[in-house]
Amino acid sequence: MRVRIVSYEDVNLWILGKFARRLHENLRLQGVDADIANTPDPAADINHHIIYTYYDGTKSSPDTVDTVMITHVDNDQKLDMVRQQLANADMGICVSRETLEKIVRQGVPRHKLCYVSPAHDGRMRPRRKLIGITSKVQPTGCKREQMLGDLADHISGDDFEFFIMGSGWSPIVESMRKRGIEVEYHEDFDEKIYLSRIPLLDYYLYLGQDEGSMGFIDALQAGVPTIVTPQGFHLDALHGITHPFNELDELLRIFHEIAEQKNRLYRAVETWTWPIYAQNHVAIWSYLLRQKHAEPGPVDQMPELKSLGIVQSKTLSNLGAVFYHGIRLLKNRKRMGAMLRYRLGRYSTSARKHVC
Repeated sequence: MRVRIVSYEDVNLWILGKFARRLHENLRLQGVDADIANTPDPAADINHHIIYTYYDGTKSSPDTVDTVMITHVDNDQKLDMVRQQLANADMGICVSRETLEKIVRQGVPRHKLCYVSPAHDGRMRPRRKLIGITSKVQPTGCKREQMLGDLADHISGDDFEFFIMGSGWSPIVESMRKRGIEVEYHEDFDEKIYLSRIPLLDYYLYLGQDEGSMGFIDALQAGVPTIVTPQGFHLDALHGITHPFNELDELLRIFHEIAEQKNRLYRAVETWTWPIYAQNHVAIWSYLLRQKHAEPGPVDQMPELKSLGIVQSKTLSNLGAVFYHGIRLLKNRKRMGAMLRYRLGRYSTSARKHVC
């Protein structure tokens, strides 16, 4: 497969150039013969135009497949542009399912549309949640410090790190560090460090059941969510307890939920990588080349193509386009009728006033 990426924007200038550059790099890594230029290549198997607002809709050559990147079709002029382009181009590759469905509803043929999600560079990493404890361990055990050691057995150092200030935590801090959990520990109170760290916490943690923690008050004043026992003056701070708990199983559930919330966000775009972005384009182009040469496609590739929004029934697609285009014309006609009635009403009122 020979691919020409037609980048109408300087590849080093801004976002569209980055799409062209990353797509080119990853196509080459996957063994595809690809290059970038600001004009189509009539001899290429594929000419992929980035983006539709710069593409004039001309067929590169009778033997090539033309695809065009489509994003933010936000007015009638752009919609008409897409319609005209897809009269010659083989496929519009939208950057989202929402854009695909939107322009289908406005009468663009469904069989000429699919979508591929944008990609990230893989340089971001989820930040660990910083948990703060500011209390001394007491001989009576009222701080329930062993609960922190038990908690550490069930959480990951990839999800959490700790800031602890107060004497008596050394054995537990040492065991936490051995488990790969990062801990900034200050055995003695340091007001400067205390004042600088509290506002940086993601959560303030208090394990004890002995009336309450003064650090809880400072954390709330700093706008920091809390994971504390529902007792003592904690209860008198209206809406001050973010996550209440009494027993270890409740605490574990809270930490697992916090970790899952963070990791769920990460997983939402886990597969949105440039290698997969390029792979998806190759799947679309291979499908279009097979169609062009009337070759049957492998059955095992159909789920992948379907996930990219490709439909193969041209007849149903055209019927859908006619249906949605008809609805659009009807809505426009109703709007025009309403506007005409409004203007006639104003004219009639004005005429009556003039006669009077």
